[in-house]
Amino acid sequence: MVRKRELPDKAVAGRTPSLRSEESTHALSLLKATPFLITETDSLIWPEPNLTKTLLRAKQGHLPQTSSEWGAILERQGLQARAKALRGLTWDGAQYAVQYQITMRDAKQIWVEERGERFAGQGSKATHIRGVITNIQSEKSSADRAAYLAAHDELTGLWNTARLSEGLDHAIGLSKRNRSTALFLRLRLSNLEHLNQTYGYEIGDLLLVSLSERLQETIRLPDMVARIGGVSFGIIIYETGDENLEAFEKRLRDRLSDTPYKSPHGDLYVEYDISSTLLADHAHSSFDAFSQTRLALENPNSGPISGPISKYSSDMGTMASKPARNKVTEETILDALNDRRISLAYQPIVDARTRELHHYECLLRLRTEEGEIVSAAQFIMASERLGLVDLLDRRALALASETLRNMPDVHVALNVSAGTIKDKDAADSYIAALRALGPAVNRVTLELTETVALEDPAMASRFSVETRSLGCKFAVDDFGAGYTTFRNLMAIEADAIKIDGSFIQNLSRNPNNQTFVRMMVDLAQTFSVKTVAEMVDNHADADLLKRLGVDYLQGYMFGIPSASPAWRREAS
Repeated sequence: MVRKRELPDKAVAGRTPSLRSEESTHALSLLKATPFLITETDSLIWPEPNLTKTLLRAKQGHLPQTSSEWGAILERQGLQARAKALRGLTWDGAQYAVQYQITMRDAKQIWVEERGERFAGQGSKATHIRGVITNIQSEKSSADRAAYLAAHDELTGLWNTARLSEGLDHAIGLSKRNRSTALFLRLRLSNLEHLNQTYGYEIGDLLLVSLSERLQETIRLPDMVARIGGVSFGIIIYETGDENLEAFEKRLRDRLSDTPYKSPHGDLYVEYDISSTLLADHAHSSFDAFSQTRLALENPNSGPISGPISKYSSDMGTMASKPARNKVTEETILDALNDRRISLAYQPIVDARTRELHHYECLLRLRTEEGEIVSAAQFIMASERLGLVDLLDRRALALASETLRNMPDVHVALNVSAGTIKDKDAADSYIAALRALGPAVNRVTLELTETVALEDPAMASRFSVETRSLGCKFAVDDFGAGYTTFRNLMAIEADAIKIDGSFIQNLSRNPNNQTFVRMMVDLAQTFSVKTVAEMVDNHADADLLKRLGVDYLQGYMFGIPSASPAWRREAS
C-alpha cells in the first residue's frame, strides 16, 4: 500500500507553509486568538475548539455552530456592526474588522475583535469567510480604566481636578445666564499628615475614602465634590449664596468632624479648614475659583468677613498679585506627597570614552494642582526648612524601586539629604527600604552633597558603611573643596565624586578651571575614586574632560531630565 505523502499546510495567502499544528496553536494562544471558518451554508467551523473554549471562557459550554447562532450572543450594537461589515465583503480578498461584546451562557460579557477575509471555496464559486476571533477584554478594561482615571481620582473615586475645572466653568456660565448665585468651597484637612505619621499612609488613605463618602452624602445633585489635592477637596454648590454658608458648614461639621471614623486603632477624627468664593460674582473662571479659595485659606483674617469659613472678598485682591504659585509651603509639599504628585525625571550619565549610557540620575519633580512642573531646586530647600525632606527622599526611593524592579538592566543614582542622614530614625527607615530591594540594591548609587559630608562626617560615615554593606555605591555630589575634602572622603569611602558644574561650564575657555579639574581627577585616581562631570553642554568641554581623565559625563548634551527616558539603551 502506497501511503500518500503529507503536504505541509498552506498559509492563508496560499504562498508559504504554516507552522506545525502545535506551534500554530501555541502562537494563537499567546495572541489570545482563535481561528474560524464560515461556509457558504452559514456553518461556523472552529478549527481549534479547545483553544476557542479557553479564550471565550466557555470550557464547559456549547460553541455556536452557525454564523447566525454566533450573532445571537452579540449585544445589539455589535450585531449591527458585524452585519454591516459582512455586507461589505463584495469581492474575494475583501477584509473586515469589528469589535463587539458577546454574552456567554454564564452571563459573562467579553469584548472580542473579529477579523476576517472573503475567499472562494476550492473548486466552486461559493464564497467563504476565514479569520480569527481575538479576546480583547484586558485591552478594553485598560482603556476603560484610563478613561475613568481621566476624570476621577483613583483613591476616592471622586471627580478629579480636571473634571472639577469643567464643572466650575459650567457653574459660572449657568450663574451668569440665569443671574443666580453659586459657591465654590475648598476644604483642606489639617491633621491628615499627623495621622499618616502616627498610623501610616494606609490608615490615612482609608480615612480619605471614608471622608469622600461622607462628602458625597452631604451634597445634593447637581452639586459637585472633587478631590483637588492630597488633603484638599473642592465643592460646587448651585443656587446658593453666602447667606446659606453657615447652615452648610454646620452640616459639614456634624457629618465630617463630629462623627468619628472607625479604624483598627480606635476612633479617629478629622480637622479641616474651609474657604469659599462666589462664582460669577468674584470668580469668572475655574482658575479664579482655585486661586481665590487658596488665597482665602492662607489669609483667613485678612478680609472684613470672619467666621468658620474663610470667605474670599475683593479686599484680598491686592494679595493675588503676589507670586503665590511660586511659593512652596508645607501644604504644597504635603499635598503633593499625599496626592502622589511627586515624580522622578531621569537624566543619563554616560561613559566619557565610549559615550554609552552608564546610569541615570533620578531627579525629583513636583506637579502643582494647576499642572505646573516644579523642579527640585524650587522645593528641596523649603522641604529642608520645614523638616519634610526625609519624606521626599523616601518617595524618590520608592519611585526608583519600581523602575529597578521593572527594568533589570537600569542603574540609578539617588540624592540623599542631610535631613535623612542626621535623623537616626529617618536613616534607619531609608536603609530598611534599601534592604527590601534585594539584589537590585547593587544597581543603586547614593549621592550625598559635599556640604553634608563635611557637616557631620561621623553620621555620613555610619550611613555610608551601612548602605555600602547592602551593595550600594556612594558618591559625593557638588564636589570642589580640594584635598581637605578628600581626607573626609576616606571616612565615608566614596566610590565617586561629582565635580560641581560651576567648574565645568565653558571649561574649554577657562584655563584656571582646567587646572582645578585636572588636580581633582589626579587625586581621585590616587584613591581609586571615579569622577563625574556635571553640566556638560558642548562637544569641546566633553572632549577636554575625556582627555583630562574624567570617567563619566552628565549634561544637556547627552539628555535632559525626562520622565520617559530611553530605557531601551543598555546600562553598562
